[in-house]
Amino acid sequence: MKHVLKLTAFAAVLGFFSCSPASKGKSAGDDYCECNKKEGIIEIAKCKKEVMENNKENLDDLEFQEAFWKAVGDCE
Repeated sequence: MKHVLKLTAFAAVLGFFSCSPASKGKSAGDDYCECNKKEGIIEIAKCKKEVMENNKENLDDLEFQEAFWKAVGDCE
């Protein structure tokens, strides 16, 4: 029983960190970078617009922004 409680607590902590603004910002930045692999400027622009629209509730969060721009700066 103790192992189940420890695993549940550990999963809750991981879930908390994976939903942080920084984690969301990094994920959005990675998605934004993936848009560069699309064919043609119109498709790239549509993809980037979609990423921004999907994350509009987070755009004002400074932690999100910092992680987003760091990820975008690391695009290959």
